Amino acid sequence: MPVSTATPSHPARARLGVWPHRRDMAHLVLLDHQMVPSVDDVAGWTRAAAASGARVIRTGALFPLSTSAFLESGFRTVDTLTLLERPVPRPGDHHRSAARRSLTGARLRRLRPSMLHEAAAIDRRAFSAEWSNDVSALADIMNATPQHRSRSIHIDGRMVAFSISGRADHVGYIQRLAVDPSARRRGLAGALLDDAEHWMSRRGVSRVMVNTASDNRPALALYESMGFEIQPGELQILERELPPG
Repeated sequence: MPVSTATPSHPARARLGVWPHRRDMAHLVLLDHQMVPSVDDVAGWTRAAAASGARVIRTGALFPLSTSAFLESGFRTVDTLTLLERPVPRPGDHHRSAARRSLTGARLRRLRPSMLHEAAAIDRRAFSAEWSNDVSALADIMNATPQHRSRSIHIDGRMVAFSISGRADHVGYIQRLAVDPSARRRGLAGALLDDAEHWMSRRGVSRVMVNTASDNRPALALYESMGFEIQPGELQILERELPPG
């Protein structure tokens, strides 16, 4: 549910939902990654989470400037993410990558809402249970940007990988990418990234951003191999326990 402590002079806005697979944990997502909340903003969001019956509140990934008010309000860091970025070639400069050319024996399809149960199962196998997405969370990711592109890869009729990408103005985002552990090292992640970049290029996106856990060396190596560069300042996910109602 959207929650807000906005005033005309300080339009801080956020969305309050439920953390995947944790009905007792509220999930707070800032609706503008450049937002710098105040301690009063955080207090209002925390009260709303407590009123919903949550026992814990956890944020989405926060840029460094957005963390101060949360840390002052008793939140602690539970995960750090590395942010990577690269320019998106213009349509005339873009060449089909080796990853896309070598995608044989697999079918790239649109990821439809009816397929999210299968995607959520892959997401849970690809990531630890603590950090995986359920169907509702994947649907929220699809709707997090004004435009999005969702694709899945199928082998022998079975989904083995998917990606959700989005764009806002001239910035693109790789919002989620998961490959079933049984289908890794086959170039599927590279093919999904390449497809997303083609889509962004045709829509005038100038740069694309992605984040991943700072200790996920295979993912970092993949993104760097495709020209992404690590940006200064890690993102943080914060949480705090809520007082009993």
